[in-house]
Amino acid sequence: METDMEHLDVLIIGAGLSGIGAACRLRMDHPGRSVALLETRGRAGGTWDLFRYPGIRSDSDLYTFGYDFRPWREEKAIADGPSILHYLKETAAEYGVDSLIRYHHRVLSADWSSRDAHWTVTVERTRTPEAGPDLVPAEPVGTGEILQLTAGWIFNAAGYYRYGEGYAPELPDRELFAGPIVHPQHWPEELDVAGKRIAVLGSGATAVTLVPALAEMGASVTMVQRTPTYILPVPAEDPLARRLRGVVGPERTGRIMAEVSARRQRAIWVFCQRWPNLARKLIRGIQSRNVPEGFELDKHLNPPYRPWDQRLCAVPDGDFFTALRSGNTTVVTGRTTGFTERGLRLASGEEVEADVVVTATGFTVQVLGGMELKLDGVRVNLAEHVAYRGVMLSGIPNMAFAIGYTNASWTLKVGLLTQWFSRLLSSMDRHGYTSAVPVAPPGMPTRPLLDFGAGYVQRSLSSLPRQGDQAPWLMTMNFLADRRDLQKGALADEYLHFSGDAGGADNSAEDRFVTLESGLRLCYRIEGPDDGEPVVLLSGLGLDLAAWPAEFVQGLTATGYRVIRPDNRDVGRSGRMDTPTPTLLHQALARPMPGAYRIEDMADDVAGLLEHLQVGKAHVVGMSLGGMIAQSVAAHHPDHVLTLTSVISTTGARDVGAAAFSTKRRFAARPPRTREEFIRARVAMMRHLSGRTHPADPATEAELAGQAWDRGAYPDGGTARARQLGAIHASADRTGALAGIRVPTLVIHGDRDPIVHPSGGAATVAAIPGSRLATIPGMGHYFSPAVVPELLRLVTGHLGARTVESA
Repeated sequence: METDMEHLDVLIIGAGLSGIGAACRLRMDHPGRSVALLETRGRAGGTWDLFRYPGIRSDSDLYTFGYDFRPWREEKAIADGPSILHYLKETAAEYGVDSLIRYHHRVLSADWSSRDAHWTVTVERTRTPEAGPDLVPAEPVGTGEILQLTAGWIFNAAGYYRYGEGYAPELPDRELFAGPIVHPQHWPEELDVAGKRIAVLGSGATAVTLVPALAEMGASVTMVQRTPTYILPVPAEDPLARRLRGVVGPERTGRIMAEVSARRQRAIWVFCQRWPNLARKLIRGIQSRNVPEGFELDKHLNPPYRPWDQRLCAVPDGDFFTALRSGNTTVVTGRTTGFTERGLRLASGEEVEADVVVTATGFTVQVLGGMELKLDGVRVNLAEHVAYRGVMLSGIPNMAFAIGYTNASWTLKVGLLTQWFSRLLSSMDRHGYTSAVPVAPPGMPTRPLLDFGAGYVQRSLSSLPRQGDQAPWLMTMNFLADRRDLQKGALADEYLHFSGDAGGADNSAEDRFVTLESGLRLCYRIEGPDDGEPVVLLSGLGLDLAAWPAEFVQGLTATGYRVIRPDNRDVGRSGRMDTPTPTLLHQALARPMPGAYRIEDMADDVAGLLEHLQVGKAHVVGMSLGGMIAQSVAAHHPDHVLTLTSVISTTGARDVGAAAFSTKRRFAARPPRTREEFIRARVAMMRHLSGRTHPADPATEAELAGQAWDRGAYPDGGTARARQLGAIHASADRTGALAGIRVPTLVIHGDRDPIVHPSGGAATVAAIPGSRLATIPGMGHYFSPAVVPELLRLVTGHLGARTVESA
């Protein structure tokens, strides 16, 4: 590694909408990371600084086009370019991102080193020349000055089109036309259109934006289109937002409208896809009321494709139709075959006379900003790689990219993928991983990256990465589904592979998986020396394997034990069950639910895991629900058990171990729906369960809750936890089965337990012959750092006593 070369934790390419959003997310979630944004141009803003044509605006409402962490507060839902650019720059300044941007830096290439687990990035400095005689703002050119740096991660936010060159069709006789030919991507700053005849070639969002703006500037405009587009009038200011603003204020209005608008967009798209004929009829009905008398609707506004097969053009307050009714705007439909001295020639022989021709014909698609990508010196062919969750590419480590929705606001998707990226970094930190790479299954069917009919997309499909035919390789265009997956779902899966060791983390503690004979896919971790006596740690209700305090696990491994921690069924990264979920009534009355699985079934899972690992016998330690499972393992699988330790648990008898009413009330609360709600609820519950003597630390619990969420505690309406609770009720009283346990048994309980009353621990000791009870003063239903040393002392003493006796 070059010691004098600058190293960044995350290098963001591009300082536009996506790049600024990603940087803000990292500033919020990872303030200690070194981050820089490299921007080829001399200004931030990306598209919204590049495009300067008249009327430039978003074709999506700003409630969803704005960032999720900084709602759009202005009145106009469809905002103009300068307003959006101001919003971006204001956001960058507010989050300190403006100071991270390095202008006039063009990334030429990036080469991943598997040995060093980082990218070596080659950058060229650029400069922006003066505008030429046509007054077109010049794009940056290279200076020949090259520099290199390294980066742990690359977040490519360079967009999907080439900034220096828009797409214009090759039309013959271009030299015959004496007037200016202008592409909207390179609009001359001082072009005077007043009193001129303007032919706008195209029919997409740019064209329908330009037409009314040019007409308002005094031009006589003709929109020349080969294929009509669906065009609909929408209010520039949302009526619902207008009413909300006076009640809840701009900030809350922005947050509410972001959700409302996202769902509205999705509903409209679904409606158009499911009932295209009815959608077409409704659209044409609206258009017929807005076009001028005598307008040939069937010719000029009758696309040959279904609504939303290509992007539907929304025009604020119907300004496009207003321009048509003004009399100085017309539409001509037909194939353009070339230029004439006076304008454009159509295949029909018709000539469209013009003083200026505007080629609003789309973009030149370019992914990853045109940079060359290499893996250990070997050039990457992007067309051979497959998108993973729409965030990474198969086979390419430590690189994320930003491509938004084609059927909704771009930023909706970018916001979700930056949150997922942030979660991934946090998870890798916790496990000590330095690299992550998606690995596609061999032989997986693929299809084009973007299922979108726009010409600029279709022209470039052969050079783009691919997508698969099912999750997580599918580029979904469904915000609600993506939100469940990227924001609320389990972070990693079997296709995302991790490696590396940053800071000496024990990589033997990685998540492993086994499919048991029952068909259940169980996740587990193993830590400690290979020759150590095995200790199985079983977690409580709704808790994953990470619920065991790290100090406790490390204490066991340091003593020489080999620790096995599974995720119980219906929690963490283990499989979810399809058995009946107990109703609220069954839960409240502790009644068995017909068809529910039982504690004994969960004990069978543990026995199956030990058999898979070829472990003859193990020490089995369980807390709460895990204690019940441990008891059942000892009772029904005695050949697998060396010793039993039941912690803060009970026998299942109704007259012992009852929870306090305050605890039952908390369990009855509405299940959390988002990561933030989950963290708040988890922190509040842990503070309640810990009691007053050793209260839980909110910051620590918030971090642990976030980890639990990332490992799979996604919102399912509480069904998974309810099924685990149903297992307790289905198993009922284990007192009789416990009487048959003959292995050394230790029962540990706190005298301040609000969920399993200490009488549950006493009953367990009474039921198991030869067992002994250890009460920890001040301990609730929670392993506070203050009690972990005593807990570790008691457990290791119990396990060690068995070893001494055997000797």
